[in-house]
Amino acid sequence: MGPRTVYSYIRTLSMKRSKSILILMPPPPADSPYYELARSWKVEIHFANPIEIQGLTLAEFREQGISPLDYNTYIFAGKQAIDHFFRLMQEMRLEVSPESRFLCVGEAIAQHLFQYITGAMRRRTYAQAQTLSDFIPYMRKHPTAKYLYVGGGVAPLQFFEEAARYNLTLGTIRVYNVLFVPLPESLRQKRFSVVCFPSVTSVLAWKKLYPNYKQGRTDILVFGLDTKRIAESEGLRVSDYAPRQDIGSLLGLLTHYLRTRLSYKESLSPE
Repeated sequence: MGPRTVYSYIRTLSMKRSKSILILMPPPPADSPYYELARSWKVEIHFANPIEIQGLTLAEFREQGISPLDYNTYIFAGKQAIDHFFRLMQEMRLEVSPESRFLCVGEAIAQHLFQYITGAMRRRTYAQAQTLSDFIPYMRKHPTAKYLYVGGGVAPLQFFEEAARYNLTLGTIRVYNVLFVPLPESLRQKRFSVVCFPSVTSVLAWKKLYPNYKQGRTDILVFGLDTKRIAESEGLRVSDYAPRQDIGSLLGLLTHYLRTRLSYKESLSPE
């Protein structure tokens, strides 16, 4: 079997294994690079969002008995937490102190936050973290601060346990509820060679909706170290993850995955 024949065989095998990909997030706009990626590599990419976010009403928010103004440092791990937090603050006609600090999981979250805060507060935003646990060293340098984790759904227990270990003041407040939505019937009948989980909540939704899911030969890609940890704790076998090194997004991870699968072209092409 010559080099080109070997390459053709491996390429066909790789394409067969990677031809159907499910990404557990809402479909992006028509001009999204995801669709160009699908065309370039001749694969099928399907999107399905198993998560529905419902922002709390003002009455529901107040039922928690927590005042955000009792804290001076706010922690965000998602964009929707930011949106609903500031929506509720506006409805209560409250404003965070000009001296407030903000901790964001990643630059993308910080950039979203900047829509809501002033330039001075932007300079007091710390976004050099890939997981919530990465904040602990920063928080230990500011042990007298009062931290408030803003989110919804399942609380990040490991993060709270680590904060308690160092006697840090860390509260939590919900600004939205999470509902799990089954896949459309058309997708439930398909077999996917790759499933991508962009968040911890997407993993929890999948396990809740499909408790008897058998991974088999399906490759699992995840974004976020917390997502990787939860996926593995739920019995999923993670094939690759981001962010790491020069891969900073789920799109970059999927691109890397496909290139790796089809990387035999250069090594097997005759000189």
